[in-house]
Amino acid sequence: MTETELPASIQYLLIGVQIIATVGFLYLIWPYVRKERWREKFIENKSARSILIVFVIIFLFSYGMAAFFDAFFPVERLDIAP
Repeated sequence: MTETELPASIQYLLIGVQIIATVGFLYLIWPYVRKERWREKFIENKSARSILIVFVIIFLFSYGMAAFFDAFFPVERLDIAP
């Protein structure tokens, strides 16, 4: 069963559950996030800053490769009659 076979009400229910879970998660972690000194930990620390830069470069490379292959080598759908 794919998501296109689900009734619209169940799809909206699942989306609502995901949104409520995200809001609840942010509500729980927000006091901890607000207490941290992010600038001292990540921006002023040279090794942490370089690791963040490398992660961003890896993410951009992966995203670029996926976009390249999606554009030039798309997935071919096979129509198999039941």
